[in-house]
Amino acid sequence: MLKLVIFITLPLILLIASCTISGEQEEQLNVQLGNYIKSHNEQHLLELIGLTEPHVVRYYKNQGDSTFIVYFKDFHDGSQTYFENPTYRETKSEGKLIQRKYWVEYYTNIVEINHEYCIFALSDDGGDNWFFLKQDDYRNKDIKGFKRLFD
Repeated sequence: MLKLVIFITLPLILLIASCTISGEQEEQLNVQLGNYIKSHNEQHLLELIGLTEPHVVRYYKNQGDSTFIVYFKDFHDGSQTYFENPTYRETKSEGKLIQRKYWVEYYTNIVEINHEYCIFALSDDGGDNWFFLKQDDYRNKDIKGFKRLFD
């Protein structure tokens, strides 16, 4: 009987301990993720810039206005790109720093670019505010100023 209690209790404790954000914070994250994807897909550049991790924005702004605009317009072979169907993959946290990885379908009207493209959500205040960045920027070591919890 004791083994059964431990078998049931231990996973429950691990599940509760792995929950790093509240229901309200989770809802806020989902709204912000939806806004990020919508602003990308509809090319609302000001909103997209406001939802993008500030160090990424600064990195591209420092490369000049044309590079900055081209980056945020995100064309692929002359066609507009789209994100669809975000799927939660994993969460990592360290203190108040929380990072989430999502897979999205990344495509144009002509071709699918990647059906498991990663978007990362980052919060440095325990999940109250979220910023987003694409996998290429998350892995770009030239973009400094934020800690990467994922390899």
